[in-house]
Amino acid sequence: MFLSMLVLLPIVGLIALIGRGCSFNPGGPSVDPSLMPTVDVHAIYTEAARRLPFPLREPATPAGWRASSTDQRLAPGGASAVRVGWITDGGRYLRLVQTPAEEGALVVAETGGGPPTANGPVTVGNQSWVDYTGANSEHAWVSHADGVTLMLTGDATPAEFRTLAEAAQRAVPLPHR
Repeated sequence: MFLSMLVLLPIVGLIALIGRGCSFNPGGPSVDPSLMPTVDVHAIYTEAARRLPFPLREPATPAGWRASSTDQRLAPGGASAVRVGWITDGGRYLRLVQTPAEEGALVVAETGGGPPTANGPVTVGNQSWVDYTGANSEHAWVSHADGVTLMLTGDATPAEFRTLAEAAQRAVPLPHR
């Protein structure tokens, strides 16, 4: 019996050491806000506005929203695109894409491929947005301003989509330098 314990004790100890970082959470995953990345949106938009040939808008988002991601890779057709993503105060994700790319190809590329389904127009203020559902069931709202396609996508609520749409519409295009 003693020899069995000598063999089993290191195995149990290893499992306990590995399992220390694991926990059971029946309500789903939780995120510590202090560990989430933060993006300097103003710096991203200002730098991009200096070098890109199309006007960019910097939306003023609500105080509880946190910019968490950004990229500036190409959109379909080789057009430049600036993407900034936020975590809303409700814990949902919402991204704004700004590009001169064609609407249809952009929606297909940004919502997981396959033909999107147009659900109809959504009016925000005096501007019309088209609400699409992509292949991955993610919604995308698309509108146009100053020759730029504005696209919102993510798992946010319709009210949060509307909030970002209003902020993008109100934002004045940044100056080219």
